[in-house]
Amino acid sequence: MALRDDVRRAGVLGAGGAAFPAHVKYARPADVLIINGVECELLSRKDEAVLETRAADVVTAAAALREELGARDVVLAVKADQARVLAPLYGGLRLHPLADCYPQGDEMVLTYDVTGRRVPAAGIPPDVGVVVANAETVANVARALRGRVVTTTWVTVAGAVREPFVAEVPVGTPAARLLAEAGGVTDADAAVFDGGPMMGEEIDAASYGVGLATGVILALPRRNVVVERARQPLAHVRTIAGSACTQCRDCTELCPRYLLGYDVTPHLSMRRFFSWGEEAAASWFANAAGCTGCGLCELYACPMAISPRRVQLHLKKRLVEPARREGTGEAHADRDGRRVPSARLKRRLDVVAYDRPAPVRTLAAPVSQVRIPLGQPYAAELRPAVREGDRLELGQLIASPAPGDERGVPVYASLAGRVSAVKASTVVIDGGAV
Repeated sequence: MALRDDVRRAGVLGAGGAAFPAHVKYARPADVLIINGVECELLSRKDEAVLETRAADVVTAAAALREELGARDVVLAVKADQARVLAPLYGGLRLHPLADCYPQGDEMVLTYDVTGRRVPAAGIPPDVGVVVANAETVANVARALRGRVVTTTWVTVAGAVREPFVAEVPVGTPAARLLAEAGGVTDADAAVFDGGPMMGEEIDAASYGVGLATGVILALPRRNVVVERARQPLAHVRTIAGSACTQCRDCTELCPRYLLGYDVTPHLSMRRFFSWGEEAAASWFANAAGCTGCGLCELYACPMAISPRRVQLHLKKRLVEPARREGTGEAHADRDGRRVPSARLKRRLDVVAYDRPAPVRTLAAPVSQVRIPLGQPYAAELRPAVREGDRLELGQLIASPAPGDERGVPVYASLAGRVSAVKASTVVIDGGAV
């Protein structure tokens, strides 16, 4: 119990993208702990950087988590080409090399590939005795065990920039500052995303501060297919689907969740959406509940350039405790042959030119302002603990979960300075201001 208390008090959230509260994940016993260093998103290098530079922290936290969970086996899952580099740093852990396929870092996929255990539909890995923890999250657990709070996050700056890099930066560092540190964008009309090309969301770099789950700040030219798809209004997607979807099933046949035997069938969602739209009963779209939004259906599988992912995620929001079907209960017989190599996917998205080394670096000058996000996807509400004009020290509490909220975690100042704005979703701190 003490470890979970320390982890929550420190403000540890999953750094793999979903921002799931770590103390909740560690609440159930498991016989296998998988440290996820596979780097799901294309062009991301932050897990690799954490594993190479924070090995002592990862090993320390892995031992503590083994004891907390009662795990018999601790596995460090990495891409095969990294295993040789990391092996000398992790002699006490079992390394499990994996093929560089997308989305290898998805925890349902990872659980199956490492243990052979299939998580039940509507379930999570602890249901089969497995806990999956992102490498950066595990490093932050070590920080929590030392009584320190989380005020930094690891970010890859990639894409249409002059000098890609990876850095550990204060939470809330403006995306524009990171792009400037990378020498600026190389395309005047570049769009900027929080996340990689498959699952990232377009942001306003000038006003956006990175969060604990930000793994990539990505710039892409406006005419790149990723940008064009992201900017299509949903109404336009529906119109295209109604005129162009041939029900070929490619989106379903290449869906990673479908290939694991789950009832995720985007081709049926497309048919029902363009036929009935919002008039259809939500239960018609129960198969969308298992969609993770990985993007393979729209950015790789679909031959008609339509967007099953956008439709699936839209429909998923309409579901309230849907009656999910189990699917086949076992992985598809052709799963191995249908998995998508990351190299092939990069060519399809025209991002091969951006697949460059991203060395770890320290920012050239201290960050002078942070815009700390207060949103946590699994928290009921976060209540600011500061007001405009307050002077703060590094690591001082700035927001807390509402009473009774067991999933929210506190948020701390990542910069010493003065609070210049307190909004519902952001606290802005100016460093060194009086």
